[in-house]
Amino acid sequence: MRTVILLVLIHLACAGWLPAQSTDGSDREILFAAEALKRIQPRPSVRGDDAGWFFLVKELKHLSTGRFWEKPWEEVAANGSDPIPSILEFHELLAKKGISLLLVPVPAKAGIYPDKLAGGFAPGEVAAIAPLLEKISLAGVKVLDLEPRFLEDRTVDPERLLYCRQDAHFSPAAIEVLAELISEEAKKIVTPGQSADLSIGDEEILSLVGDQIAGTEWEGAVALESLPVRYVESAGKRGVSPDAASPVLLLGDSHTLVFHEGKESGMHCSAAGVIDHLAVRLGIVPDLVGVRGSGLVQARKQLFFKAASTPGYWESKKLVVWLFSVREFTQSTDRFISIPLER
Repeated sequence: MRTVILLVLIHLACAGWLPAQSTDGSDREILFAAEALKRIQPRPSVRGDDAGWFFLVKELKHLSTGRFWEKPWEEVAANGSDPIPSILEFHELLAKKGISLLLVPVPAKAGIYPDKLAGGFAPGEVAAIAPLLEKISLAGVKVLDLEPRFLEDRTVDPERLLYCRQDAHFSPAAIEVLAELISEEAKKIVTPGQSADLSIGDEEILSLVGDQIAGTEWEGAVALESLPVRYVESAGKRGVSPDAASPVLLLGDSHTLVFHEGKESGMHCSAAGVIDHLAVRLGIVPDLVGVRGSGLVQARKQLFFKAASTPGYWESKKLVVWLFSVREFTQSTDRFISIPLER
């Protein structure tokens, strides 16, 4: 029966009714990609089968492509282009200055919690991005694959959520996991500091309105989301300020800003973001270039402008941590252009 179902799914994929998939992919991956495709609506977010969970439609579009790296980019990418040459260009530009690059794609929320989107699916039944990351790694770029760790942590402690239920971003708990993993890699390149001014406070509860329900019919009709959070303190004050002279640069999309930039900026709170927790674990405060647009293109443009206006900017840098959502591989609408490091 399983073989018959798989043959039907492959036939439908070839006919254009399902996302195309290589024959070595599992039928569950194909089914989930089809389910993600079915749930796409002409609106920014949709509600999952678990009524407390909401998902970004752009992310579902990404997940509907399945093993996208096995298909023509002009068919699966919103901009019709392969993003890998742009990644390699950035890596090579940094390498010429003796600077290392650590690529950190953030897994899709429904990739870690597929059952919250569609009942009947389980963690591990979504196409893993590992083959694409391995391809990038073989080209010389250091890559941190978060999917295996996130899936493992979900299994070990299912009550400790790694993503916000109402928001497109990962949770404060995931940020701490991420900061630990990044710091392990960073310490191979930079010398940790010995600052006694940086510390992490006790766990508190943060209530928020997620970006997936803000401004929709669900706002006010759905209870506020509550998440445990631990705030970072620096010299007796909450949070850290980016250090332009730091040897470490955190670069990327809004995942670099959430829980750091503050409620007034739509990022829920300050002092609990990636840069805050990374500072504690490294003993030094990183620099930060974060954008709300494309983590692949707009972030690099902003970095160019910052470096161009800061004499000697690159002289202190030893490591760039490039953090962005995995959906950027297929859903970025920005054209990939050559972007220098400086004028």
